[in-house]
Amino acid sequence: MKLLVLAQTPPPLHGQSLMVQALLDGLPARQIAVAHVPLALSRDAADIGRWRPGKALATLRAGLHARRVARQENYDALYYIPAPGKRGALWRDLLVLSLARPACPRLVLHWHASGLGAWLDNHAAAPERRLALSRLGRADLAIVLGEALRDDAARFAPRQLAVVPNGIADPCPDFVRAPATAGQPLRALFLGLCSAEKGLFAAAEAMLLANRRAGASPAAPAFALTAAGAFASAAESRRFRELAALTPKVLRHVGVVSGATKHTLLAESDCLCFPTAYPHEAQPLVVLEALAYDLPVIATRWRAIPESLPADYPHLVATPSPEAIADRLLALASSPSVPGTLRSHFLTHHTADRWLDNLAAALAQLAHTQSGRPAGEPAQSGTHGIPASR
Repeated sequence: MKLLVLAQTPPPLHGQSLMVQALLDGLPARQIAVAHVPLALSRDAADIGRWRPGKALATLRAGLHARRVARQENYDALYYIPAPGKRGALWRDLLVLSLARPACPRLVLHWHASGLGAWLDNHAAAPERRLALSRLGRADLAIVLGEALRDDAARFAPRQLAVVPNGIADPCPDFVRAPATAGQPLRALFLGLCSAEKGLFAAAEAMLLANRRAGASPAAPAFALTAAGAFASAAESRRFRELAALTPKVLRHVGVVSGATKHTLLAESDCLCFPTAYPHEAQPLVVLEALAYDLPVIATRWRAIPESLPADYPHLVATPSPEAIADRLLALASSPSVPGTLRSHFLTHHTADRWLDNLAAALAQLAHTQSGRPAGEPAQSGTHGIPASR
């Protein structure tokens, strides 16, 4: 099979671009040839999904490039990642797919974000809905990251739908978590885009509340939070820095991290605190990274996060409520996770090899079907990589 991939790779570093790069690197070894047409739109993490005039020109160029490449070579399918529920990103899709989709016999949509279907129903104008259904509708294969994320893909009536959870390269082979040091505060880590929607301020307020409940002072806290990542806005940066200035031993921000610094944070923290309610969240890679480091996760029951964790996982909260998060912090402090269980779950369910094998299987299934199925025929639904017990 030959796949024409029209998508962004790093920079910037974020989950979607990293998974595209992993796809480009890993599929050729699984008998799927790939060619890449870069869709270089975002300058940094905060620029993702935002409208800028320069993005329209970059989109036009990428669509024309993909159409030209597709006409020169016999590709089996065009691979594309659809927009979340944002008007500017949707119009990007409409433009690029109008140019590139007719030049390929089949279309594969890999849904890395969520919310487009609801946005179309509640916010889009009638012409936008018609155009979206025309350009994104009846894809030959739709791939979603979890059972909880089917709705967006199903809204566009794909001919086949496969559930393929993400997987990542093991960042810490042979890692064994060291026991917590007696007398030290529980060290929570927030890792990702630092914003209210991602749960940064709910996590910060939970730390302060947990310390009050534990009878600990800000000068000698029982719980402390390190936030790592870029701020989504200047206002959120100011807000967090003002909180941290008042409680420097409870809250701190260390900027964007990678390499050895990121490894140290994940290895030495006592939990990941990621109470996201980000409307376009799907399956955040930071949760998978935490599992690889055998790091307990306190997170919201949001999108595919519960599916990423072991069954009946105890440290999920319904909403990003500081009170509920504080409850989980206190519970984790009094009853730590059994060492090795979370890393074992990662190795069983979320490695890059498992993800690539499941992705290749879904694409291979597409390669053996006919793209000319009558429009009224229902989609086939497949699940790859999700245990039967889920």
